[in-house]
Amino acid sequence: MRENAILRKRMADLGLSRPELAREMNVVLKHLTGRHGTFSERTIHDLLTRTRTPRSRTALALETIFDCPVADLGFVPPARHHQQHLEHPVKRRAFLVAAPIAAAATAGVTPPRPESVPYRIGAADVERLEQLHDQAIDADDRAGGNEATERRCAALAEEALEMQREGSAGGRVRSRLYALAASLTDSAMWAAIDDRRTDAAQAHLHHAVTLASLSGDQAVQIRVWGHAAALYRQMGRYTDSTAAAKAARAVPLCRTDPFYASMTRARLSLHQAHTGSRTDVLRSLDQARKDLSRTDHAERRPRWTGFYDGAEIELLALQAHTEMGRWQEAEARAHHALALLRPNMVRNRALTTAYLAGAQLRQGEAGLAVATAKSVPSAAVHGRVAHLLGTFTTRLIATAPASSHTQEWTAYRKDILCA
Repeated sequence: MRENAILRKRMADLGLSRPELAREMNVVLKHLTGRHGTFSERTIHDLLTRTRTPRSRTALALETIFDCPVADLGFVPPARHHQQHLEHPVKRRAFLVAAPIAAAATAGVTPPRPESVPYRIGAADVERLEQLHDQAIDADDRAGGNEATERRCAALAEEALEMQREGSAGGRVRSRLYALAASLTDSAMWAAIDDRRTDAAQAHLHHAVTLASLSGDQAVQIRVWGHAAALYRQMGRYTDSTAAAKAARAVPLCRTDPFYASMTRARLSLHQAHTGSRTDVLRSLDQARKDLSRTDHAERRPRWTGFYDGAEIELLALQAHTEMGRWQEAEARAHHALALLRPNMVRNRALTTAYLAGAQLRQGEAGLAVATAKSVPSAAVHGRVAHLLGTFTTRLIATAPASSHTQEWTAYRKDILCA
């Protein structure tokens, strides 16, 4: 096996992983030829380890992305007459259409189908997009939602839908594509929710609900309704948020899998904090813990469900008690959540810490609250976390405008958080 160190270095220079380069090559080929490429992570592996002369379509994609001839990427170029056609985008497109027909005529065989005939979509195409979605979910766990993640997930969702429109596939693959498009659209919506951009989130909501219904995937339907509830709550539409949370609970999967029963019940408690009674909230949280204890954790579930565990229940309990003004209980739930949070859940740790600071301040512990607030990593201060710390600042100044603790926090906020 040969090692293409030049290509590896160029990928590193652009910050491209193997799945990302494969996706970019597919996008480029779609843009230049009107048809999706079929490049995958395996393609990139071969380019890095065994391919000496890439095929013309591969060379076209590589040259466009890296803006140089494939010879400068460590490859032996294709035949000279092929390269001549690759010198200009218009010629490239003509070459990609004409070359297979000319070759077929020379060989005395039937030319390939015209571009209007759908190409075949396989499980590998879906898995490639699923891997990219998983990477976006991992990034959300670490850094929280932002506009870049929203755009990336929306673009991947559109790519999945283009496959639906232009390709041929069996029923199972089509269902997976609808579920993937729904989940990606939901991830775009959630990124906007977490970043507190409600207008952007609303733009994705109807699309996500429609796609989830088309997919028939009950887990995706639970996810979409759960995030719809979060969006409505952020907008102050508490009756709608409770209705959406109940719609998630009504999905039949919640009756057969205690994991989803737990998730939807814990989320419902947060919405009940606005429209229900304290007893309803406590009952939902208690049942969510019991359901989670009955869960078979060895059962395979979608990657997006990885966030949900005991720490998430405590975080939701913390939020519910905060909404009800039960500050001592909110502080206790925050400490429980921090003790249970996994190291990779960076955004949730920052969120929990910001809530904890607010609960401590409400109990008259300004010094302790400021110390807690200062422990929130500055890189995590955006979206919901920034909103909580903004509320914390307003409350601190209102209750103790001249205190040393207020001066300490405002100086820190100016020097660190607002730098």
